[in-house]
Formats: sequence, C-alpha cells, structure tokens
Amino acid sequence: MKVWKAKTKFDLSFNGYEFKIKPGDKYLFADDVFNLLPEQVKSAFEQAHSFLPPFYKGENLNGKTLLVIAQAAIGDALCMTPALREIKKKYPNMTLNVTISGRAKPVLEGLPYIDNLLPMPVPFKEVSRADYIVKVVEMVNTPQFDNLSLIDYYLWKLYIYRAERETPDVLIDEKVLAEMKERFDKIREVSGGKKVLLFHYLASSVHRTIPPRLLKEIEDLIWDEYVPVICSLPEEDITVETALDVYGIRAANLSVFMNDIRYLIASVALSDAVITADTATLHIAAGLDKPTVLVSGPIDAELRASNYPTVIAVTPNYTGQTCVSPCKIHATTEPCIEAQVKRQFYSPCIESIPPKVIYLALKDAELLTQKEFETPEKCIVCEFNGNIPLFEVINGARIFECPSCGLQFTYPMKVMDYDRAYRKEHEDLLSFTNIPCESFLQVEDEPIEIEKWSRLPRFNVLIPILQHLPKGNLLDVGCSTEFFLLIARKMGFETYGMEVSEKAVSIARDKYKLNVARALTFDELPQEFKKPYKVITAFEVLEHVHEPGRFLKDIYSFLDEDGIFIMSCPPFYKFENIARGYRKYKWWYGDYPPNHVTRWKPWTLHYALKKAGFGEVHVFTEPLLPATVFEGVVPLSFQLKTPDEKVITIDSKTTRTIVSETLKPLYLNSRILGNFQYAIAVKGKNTINFEQLIRKAIKFSAVEIIWGM
Repeated sequence: MKVWKAKTKFDLSFNGYEFKIKPGDKYLFADDVFNLLPEQVKSAFEQAHSFLPPFYKGENLNGKTLLVIAQAAIGDALCMTPALREIKKKYPNMTLNVTISGRAKPVLEGLPYIDNLLPMPVPFKEVSRADYIVKVVEMVNTPQFDNLSLIDYYLWKLYIYRAERETPDVLIDEKVLAEMKERFDKIREVSGGKKVLLFHYLASSVHRTIPPRLLKEIEDLIWDEYVPVICSLPEEDITVETALDVYGIRAANLSVFMNDIRYLIASVALSDAVITADTATLHIAAGLDKPTVLVSGPIDAELRASNYPTVIAVTPNYTGQTCVSPCKIHATTEPCIEAQVKRQFYSPCIESIPPKVIYLALKDAELLTQKEFETPEKCIVCEFNGNIPLFEVINGARIFECPSCGLQFTYPMKVMDYDRAYRKEHEDLLSFTNIPCESFLQVEDEPIEIEKWSRLPRFNVLIPILQHLPKGNLLDVGCSTEFFLLIARKMGFETYGMEVSEKAVSIARDKYKLNVARALTFDELPQEFKKPYKVITAFEVLEHVHEPGRFLKDIYSFLDEDGIFIMSCPPFYKFENIARGYRKYKWWYGDYPPNHVTRWKPWTLHYALKKAGFGEVHVFTEPLLPATVFEGVVPLSFQLKTPDEKVITIDSKTTRTIVSETLKPLYLNSRILGNFQYAIAVKGKNTINFEQLIRKAIKFSAVEIIWGM
C-alpha cells in the first residue's frame, strides 16, 4: 500500500471508476491494484512520501472518522458488512468511509451505516481527513486471512470480535427482483410447482469449479423435488450452455439475464435453496437465510461457512498423489497440480465427493432454516434446563450442545438398527462411512485374533492396565464378535459378554466358545448373567446409548463393591479436531446419528461417571501416533536458501519425517490427543495407582506400536 503522485494530466477508466487526474494529484493504491495498471499509466505516476493516519487499534471512534481501505471482490465486500454494521452500532457518532472496487461497490451502496463509499485507488485528500485507517487489502496468503473466516477476519481487523448477527447484509433491488420474478414464476409453473434450486457451479478459478458431470448426477437426485436453475454472471464463463448440452443437464440456464450482481442477488432471493462453489453466491445466500450447500475442495469450506447458520459446508475426504484436501490454494489460471498429474481438467478432490452426499447435505440445510423445531428441555446427562443451543444438523438429525457439562447429544433421538448396520443396509450418510460392523464379522482363529487386536493402539494401551487388575468375572458390554474377550480370557478373567447383533453373538459362541448373551439392555440379560462383576468394560458403546445416565448407573449396580469399569468412546479433542477445529459435517466418519447419538468431552465423561456414583475417575486416550498427527496437519514442501545462495527443495515426504521425529515427546506423553478416549472408574476403595499406571501404559504402548518389539 503506497501513495503515488501524478506527473501529468490524464483521464483514467480503471477498476470500475472514471478518474480525471491532474498533475500533483495523490492517490493511495493497494500494491496489487497498482500492478493492474497498464505500464504507460504506471509511468505517469511517481511514488510520493506522505504520512498516513494511524492504524485503528480499538480506540473510541465517536466524533472521529475511520477509513477502511479495501479493494474487495463481491464476496469479500459482503463479508465486511457485519463488522461495519457493528462498529457503527458501537460508535454511532463516527464517520465511516470505505474504499472499494467498482465491481463490488453495488453490494455496499445504500447500507445505512456507511457514510461514504470511495474508489480504489482513493484520493489522498480523503485519506488525510481520516483520524484512523484500517487496511484490508493484500490479504490473500497472509496467515490471518488463511486461518480465519472472512467474517471473523473483518471483525478482528475492526476490533469487534463478535457480531450480534454474523451474516452479510444483502440489499435487493426491487425493480430487478420484479423483473426476475416473472421468469422464476414461469419456471415454477412449467415444472408443476417444484421448488427452485439455484446451481452456481462455476467458481473464480477452475480448480474450485464443480465438474458438470457431478452437477448432472446431483440433478438426477433432486429432480422429483426441485427444478434447478443456473445463474452465472457474464464474466464467469461463456461455455455454460455447451457444458449443459454435453452432459445432458436439464437445468434452466438464466445466465443470459445476469446483467450484473443485482440480478444474481435477486435470483438467489427468488430461489428456495442454493448449491454453490462460488463464495460470492454463498455469502449472498447466507445473508438471505437460504438453505445452502457449499461444495469446496481446495479451500477449507468451514473457513468460508462457519459463521452461517443456514449453510452446510461439504468437504472432500481426499488424499491424492500430490496433495491432501484442502490444499488451500486460492486461485489458479489452470487445473490444479493433482488434476494435471491425473490428466484431467477438474479438481479430483471435488470429483471424489459422492453426489448423494451433496443431496443429503441439501436436505440438512433445509432443516437448518426451519424457524420452529423441537428443542430439548434439559441435558440428558447433567439435567441443565436452560437454553441448549444447536451445534449442527447432520444426517437428518439435530445435535445440541449443553452449555453446562459440554455434552453434545441428538434430539430427538434417532434409533439405530444394528442388525441392518451389520448388513450395511444404509440409505443415508452412513452408507459412505466405514462403520466397522462388517469387518468385525471377518474373524480368524483365536491366536491370530488375539495378536491382531493386541497390536491395535486402542487395545494395546489397555494391556499394561489389565495385567494389574484383580482377576474375576468380567463383562464386556457391546462385545461384537468378542475380540476383546479373547484377550481378557487369555489374561485370566472369567469372561461374559452382551451384544445386540445376533450374527456376532453366534460367531462368539460357536467359533470361540465364549459365554455371550444377545441383549440390548441389562434387563434383557439372562438370569445367569445378572451377577456382580469384578470388571465391566464397554468399548465404543456409550456414544450409541440413548440414556447414558441410566446406562452408567446400571453398570455401577452390576459391579462388585470394589469393582472397576473401563470404557472408551470417540474423543472430542483428538489431535485432528484440535488442529482443524471441530470439523462439522464430517460425512465420511460416522460420528453422528443414528450411529452416534452423543459426543463426549473429557470433563463431560468425568462428570457423568461421578454422577453415576463412581468415586474415582481417570480419563485419557490411546497414544498420539504419527498417523494421527497427519490426520490433523498436512506437511508442506518448501525451499531453503543456503548462505552460498543455493536453493534446496524440501519435499512433503521429508517434511513429514521431520514433523514426525520432532513430535516424539508427544507420542510418549500426550494424555488426551489420541483417537480413542478412555475412562477408568472405580466403584469402591482402590489400592491401584491408576494415574501412574496410565502414564506408563501410554509410554509403553507408543514405544511398542511405533518402534516395535
């Protein structure tokens, strides 16, 4: 950002504005804006050394003038509006001036909290009148911009931090709306009254564009309910009609009517729902409270949509030859490197998203926009009865988060048919999820099974602990085909199991001669199973239980007076979730209803076990392992310059090794970063130092799993 002074008189049509420039006129340019000037125009300026007003750092602005220096694409300009709105609300007696590109100016014109819209470049006399300035140009590839949502980025720059409403203000041109309404009404009439879905499959660069083939497959899924329309702006792509013909896409192409951004805004307003790869359309749809699906591969979708309560962001689960999504490349003029390696045009990461996932996301987005819906009266664990906010909608279910104990739970509860799960008969998001029921049925001889499961981190970490427990009756709840009971029997326990799947119970009884009952609840257990147990285990069971408080109390009642309960469940704060933030709509993972109906933070689990009556509770995870780390961070390649000016390229494989070796202390000592969360709860008096034993178990397991025997 520099001040440039004109050396001659000339007229300039640039960046959507008409300038009449006289010798000596000074303009403040963003560097990337100045670089857009033709060379002969650049030579008509010389750099001027002028003092800028101080940067704004949260001072009281009443009676002051603030100049926000922006260039901004349309989407960026929309994302500025919550911060601009909030700062004017906080300081109503300030003067708020904003520089903006001519292309983005229409979305800010008419907003009551902006006093003056100025061009970019901005005449320096306007700059000098400001008491403070805020610089929001040259943002791309800066750490703050790359790691904050656009809404949060502008809030941060204006020292607001939180807005009462964090969706853009979108002004609709009523004349344009009336013009477009005639066309939309005709489409609804011809389609027999279907809802209208606006497809915006084109993005500002090819590597973020939805492939037309995927568009066609989505269209086939929605056709009975929606009539799709395409509303691309004139400068986006002249090949839209060709793409529709080649792939047989039946969508109504209204792109010819999109004279400018006002027409796209009106079209979004008239649509019932939106699927988009374009972020400007996303911000418009969010501002108009439309059910919206953002399809994003290279860019972290949550960074674009996390502030929007009516948007589902669909992210691919893609690992390629050259990248792991998201690669975070903002824009390219050609297909991405991965596409070039695979000799194709569109980004493979976006192509990897199943079309039905996008369709199901659309149905979830519709749920997000419902104004009236059933909410829980109280938390199912701590019984907090205040306002329990919605965390996310996924797979047709709402998940709420208790502000008292932190539990996330489904409401209303969705019941899972576990026999169907074992047969993989899913018709929802779970059909794309690797629920391990089927693999549990593929069993081998007992010695091989014991060796296989003992090597897994989730059970390997328990072996040092099991060796120190008093032997006696052990009940494994939700035991599947009894791989854990084989380990426990080998270690000297008298083993019992309960499992809901008839097929799994049959394998456990017939192949391994284990004492297993088919039961969903403790009340359904045969009488000979209703006895006191020295140890009860429940691995990956609690998150499936609809009444977790009652479940834990039942376990407490089945234990000896000094009995021990060991359980596991998915960890909310595993390394991946900490590194990426909790990733919503992680459709390929299965941590959602009806498979999982609760999510547990360490303190929530601790509280629930104490509430059930246990006197001593210890919470931990399996070791943090290198593979776990690389689910949360993607090693990058980079270049180093040596003192003698030689350039050394460090590829991503080498970076991976460096990161892995550097984090060795974490592998041996991390308490809550692994991929499975455990709790050990003691009913009565205990002589075992579990804290010491857990620390050693994590160390021994990490050493054995990573470095071998």
